[in-house]
This record gives sequence, C-alpha cells and structure tokens, in this order.
Amino acid sequence: MAITIFKRSTREEKFWKWVIRHKNELEDFIRSDFKDYGIYNQLSAKAREYHPMLYPEMTIGENGETVLILSADGQKEGLRPVEVIFEAKPVIDNWIVHKFRQAKDEISLNFEDTEFPSSHILVIPEIDSTHQKVNAAVYIKNLNSNLIGSQALFFLYLDHILGEYNVISFVGTLEFLDWNIDQTPEEGISLLELRYLIEKDLISGI
Repeated sequence: MAITIFKRSTREEKFWKWVIRHKNELEDFIRSDFKDYGIYNQLSAKAREYHPMLYPEMTIGENGETVLILSADGQKEGLRPVEVIFEAKPVIDNWIVHKFRQAKDEISLNFEDTEFPSSHILVIPEIDSTHQKVNAAVYIKNLNSNLIGSQALFFLYLDHILGEYNVISFVGTLEFLDWNIDQTPEEGISLLELRYLIEKDLISGI
C-alpha cells in the first residue's frame, strides 16, 4: 500500500504564499490613490499573525519595482523575527524585499498631520563606549507646539536616515528639547552626521 507523506508548510512559507497569492492586489494598492487600505490591512494582519513585532511597509522603487520593507518598528524584540522571515523569502518578480528600514542620505517624511524636513532636527551626541551606544540630546524646531507628532516623526527620520537596525542596536537614551528658532544649539549635528559618527566610532569597532 502506498503511503503519501505531506510536508507541512512552515509559518514563514504560509506568510510568503499569502503574499504571492495577493501579489497583484498589493501592487495595485501601492500604485493607487490610497482610498482603500483593505489589502494592506490584510497584509499587516498576516504579519502580526506571524509575530506582533513584524510591520510591513510598502513603496515603489526607483525603477518602478514594488518594495516591501519588513520592519521591527524600532523594537529589539522584532529583530530575530524579521531576520527569520526575511531569510525565507522567495523570489517575487519585480519586487524588492528589505529587512528593516534602510538608511538613506535624504528623505522627506510625514506622520499623520505632522510634516517637517529632517533639517529641523539637530542632535548633540555622547558616545557610551562601555555599552556601545550613543546617547543624545535631540532638538526639534517647534517641538513644544506638537510634542507627540514631532517625536513620532523624529523616530521615523531616525530609522530611515540611520537605518532601523543601527537605531535598535546603537541608539541609547534620548532627551527631547525644543529648538528655539532664534538660537541654534551649539555642537548640534544632523541625523546624517550622527549616522557617520555611529559608523565610525561604534560599527567599525565591532
């Protein structure tokens, strides 16, 4: 008598099978006017089903590719789940898949009703060599007029300019301060300069 052995799909395979099955719908969504978030909400639900710290983000690449970013949303607990599901990814035609938000030299971001350029942020860093972290005083223009929105947008800029993995691994304590437009903080540097500092003083020494 013949015996058929069925291979049970892993949780990673189930996630990616769902993505491939809904590939066209996801592509249509990222090229839409964003009035209907239904398919993206389904993708987010599938990601949370895999792990609560897995956050999918989508955009369009420089050459028109669909870009899927698997983010841990800045949470250390999400590092390993992102790594595991990324390693299980299949090849998807005309798609680019990244693990973690990627470092960019320049980017313009907004958070809900909050919008300002990264040039409205300056930091005064302090390297903690013992713990391999950089602590910083963070100055944001008009911080006090919109504290929650400004801080949320700052963390988005931090992930996208430093790179999410670097933020989780090397950024320590942050103190938020209002940047008085009439007084620029002395010794303040940009987020891009902060990335260079981390790469030079922390990452290069690992």
